[in-house]
Amino acid sequence: MKKSILKLTVIGIIAISSLNSFGQENKKASKERKNVAEAQQDLIETKADSAANLKNFNEKSELEIAENQKKINALKTKKISRDKETDAAYDKKVLALEKQNSELKKRISRSGKTKTNVWYSFKEDFNRDMDKLGENIKDIEFKNTK
Repeated sequence: MKKSILKLTVIGIIAISSLNSFGQENKKASKERKNVAEAQQDLIETKADSAANLKNFNEKSELEIAENQKKINALKTKKISRDKETDAAYDKKVLALEKQNSELKKRISRSGKTKTNVWYSFKEDFNRDMDKLGENIKDIEFKNTK
């Protein structure tokens, strides 16, 4: 009889331990499902932020490109004529600026197709090229006023 009571006690302890273990597993699974749902929500918010950032960046860049084009057009009409060689060199520089500006315009129009993993690289390269173009325009404007 002692053996049967001992067996029942051992079986009872094992059963209770198993049930407790299953309960803990259900809590862990529930917590993991909650974490997955939060991660999915974060991903949705990040995508929305990225789309807004892309739109803002494109709008800002298009305004800068339009402003650069105005400056280039002003440079075309406002040259100081000294001789044919100087005028030819000046025109060549202004045309190069115009070409750079149109290339930037093409790049920004295609930026919507840029993959997320290369977006930051694209943005840095684009900003660097835009700044360089702005410096070149200012340089020609400065040299033209002398």
